[in-house]
Amino acid sequence: MDVFPGRSPVRVEHKVSEEKRKYPRRKAHLEVELSFPSGEKVIVRTRDISEGGVFLVLDKLRRPVIGEVVNVRLNNNEQNAGEVFPSSDAVVVRQEEGGIGLAFIELDFAEDI
Repeated sequence: MDVFPGRSPVRVEHKVSEEKRKYPRRKAHLEVELSFPSGEKVIVRTRDISEGGVFLVLDKLRRPVIGEVVNVRLNNNEQNAGEVFPSSDAVVVRQEEGGIGLAFIELDFAEDI
């Protein structure tokens, strides 16, 4: 049975949220030092942070590959006052045109002792 004779059927699409994060993100434009395993260091800015990770804006800078472990530290300046990362070690988990997503790595050796 045609409910609306003479009209094309309407297609309804439901957009499923891709937000499956354990920790909520918040926008934050902080200055950080990104260190590569090679010893190379660059100063970059964050786009957002959470307890579990951070997104770094890299623009045209070298991008580490997914799975690469890097070190990220907040620069000691007035803008970053009061901010703390749960760890300075992080692994690259996402790449986008504008930068990279990092997940903090927390090593807890005390539990194994």
